[in-house]
Amino acid sequence: MTPSQAFDLNSICKQSMNPSFCSLLLSSNPRVTEALLRSLAGVTVDLGYSNTTATRDHIVKWKNRTDNPALRLRYTSCAGNYNEAVANFKEAKEKAKVGDYNGVRNAAAGALGEFNGCSENFKQPPSEPTSLWQDTKDLLNLSSIILIVSNTLLHK
Repeated sequence: MTPSQAFDLNSICKQSMNPSFCSLLLSSNPRVTEALLRSLAGVTVDLGYSNTTATRDHIVKWKNRTDNPALRLRYTSCAGNYNEAVANFKEAKEKAKVGDYNGVRNAAAGALGEFNGCSENFKQPPSEPTSLWQDTKDLLNLSSIILIVSNTLLHK
């Protein structure tokens, strides 16, 4: 089941005893929206933490495998960025557990800055591996989603 199917209220309500009542209740109740957003915040932060940790581990392996001193320095710098991003996501997980979405937003913004910092290391040749570039791009996108969800929860 895809996420869009999992949250399709119509498909859920069609199976209820009174689909119109179900649809009206779930679509008009702000607690349903807030519960879905809180859940989404927790899941996206967990994804950010696990993906950042995995990418950091890859960076360390690449650093240990290269003989190129310029790449070794860049990997060392990126590993530092990713260590900070892991710490940011760890903090975001704790903040999400207690409903501190300002803290979640700030931690996600910190991680986003660290990913940008890593990317800056590779503006000049030699370039980073394609998988690092893609992982960093994906984590930037994921961080932006966390920022949007936490901002939405702050304004509810």
